[in-house]
Amino acid sequence: MAYKGTAFAARLACIFVFAGMSAYGTGQISTDSATSPATSSVVTNFNNGDACVAQTLPPTHILFGTSKKVFAHYFFPYPISLDNAAPANDYYNRNYLSRTGESSKFAAQGGLLRQRPLGRNPTADAAWLQLNMEAEIKAAMARGITGFAFDVMSVAEATGSNSPLQRMLAAALAVDSRFKIMVMPDMTTLRGNTSAVVQIIAAVASSPTAYRLSDGRLVSSAFDAGLNSAAWWTSVLSQLNAKGISVAFVPVFLSWQGSVEAFAPISYGISDWGTAIASSAGAMQADPDILHSAYGKIFMMPIDPQQYRPKDFAYWEAGNSAAFRNAWMSAINGDADWVQLVTWNDFSESSQISPYTDATLKRDIGTGYYDMNAFYAAWFLTGQKPTITHDVLYYFYRREPSTAAGPAQSQLDKIVTGTAENDIELVAFLTAPGTLKITIGGVTYTQSAAAGITSFKVPARPGVPLFTLSRSGADVFSFPGGVQIYGSSGIPSGVQDLTYWSGSAAKSGICSL
Repeated sequence: MAYKGTAFAARLACIFVFAGMSAYGTGQISTDSATSPATSSVVTNFNNGDACVAQTLPPTHILFGTSKKVFAHYFFPYPISLDNAAPANDYYNRNYLSRTGESSKFAAQGGLLRQRPLGRNPTADAAWLQLNMEAEIKAAMARGITGFAFDVMSVAEATGSNSPLQRMLAAALAVDSRFKIMVMPDMTTLRGNTSAVVQIIAAVASSPTAYRLSDGRLVSSAFDAGLNSAAWWTSVLSQLNAKGISVAFVPVFLSWQGSVEAFAPISYGISDWGTAIASSAGAMQADPDILHSAYGKIFMMPIDPQQYRPKDFAYWEAGNSAAFRNAWMSAINGDADWVQLVTWNDFSESSQISPYTDATLKRDIGTGYYDMNAFYAAWFLTGQKPTITHDVLYYFYRREPSTAAGPAQSQLDKIVTGTAENDIELVAFLTAPGTLKITIGGVTYTQSAAAGITSFKVPARPGVPLFTLSRSGADVFSFPGGVQIYGSSGIPSGVQDLTYWSGSAAKSGICSL
């Protein structure tokens, strides 16, 4: 992480750089031949002095050494770079974030996306796609993620040395072979194509970074597995077994309760795609116990920060960071076996927890979910609530109210589930009691906060919010939000944006990437 503050120079030394690209997390890198192949470098420690995370993450041998796993759903159509071009004029900025991009294909929606990955400068290295994946793995590890669940929509994406899945397997081996890739055929595109699903799962069977259980079984998931019957999946698993590939199947359903009776006999575990609604995320706490006690299966808990889909004119009300935090607490208190972050990088659904930005390429406006994830992931993996070592403030808010005008698109975005909220949220991780302040539109709101975690929400108003932590009548530190809030007339571009933008700061400065 980089810091805009007094400690910038000292902390800059903690940033690791891979192949000329600044990775998103901080840490120390060393090679440990005793715990991984000679071809794999092992990242042994993270976050010493990382002001954007409220605690020190345990060494990676602790995070990887537990039976619990934190997977992030990887959606390969949105990598760090699509064309190895300068970010200001790359494919994301020219097409996906532009209303007239791709020959105005998504002009009615105001453009396909509202966020994009952080850009990187072009490189002459022919292996730039894999190098970018390596940087993403390092970034994920820096926030407690132990593997990717790789969504595969066709055989071509999984087979051949230059396919996205094979590049990811190679990237994991290059960074740290303990970081595992769980293959996840996407049944919304593969449907009933038995041959394709068998080929996709078999394509990872020989890789040392494909996820396997301690008994040697290859772990495979499947997105929206219920599109096919349990009998159909039995045939798939039998064909793989005939090839000498024993599979531990962990299907993902859009609603697991209606499918568990049929699928439990053929599955190692069960998962659900989840929800970006705070109340629903909190209600999933009982699900792991049901799977454990009634079916003897593991449960992979979904954790979804937000859902906003400009291409569909649709959003679900996440309540700023509430859906994300509630889902994490459901996983922790419910004793889930694994979690799946939904998602690492699906920018078309705004569900990514990887750092994100907009066409301005600002590097401090999409880091809140990413940085906060480190605290909950460490808690989940170790079973111990981390000790907050220094004060960190995280913010989450939209650029405009949900009812703002959007004259540059054919219709306003509609809420699918929940009740629309238009708040500014400040989430404080504090070492000691303090007073939180949010100043917006000439009005200052205050709230007393105990040591620990406090969520403070106030109504959104036009302007740039200012966030402050005070103690004993004196300000400890203060910083502005990264994006301006507009009123009912909407953003000047006329394109509606219901993204929850996020960021954070500590006393040493504003967190940026």
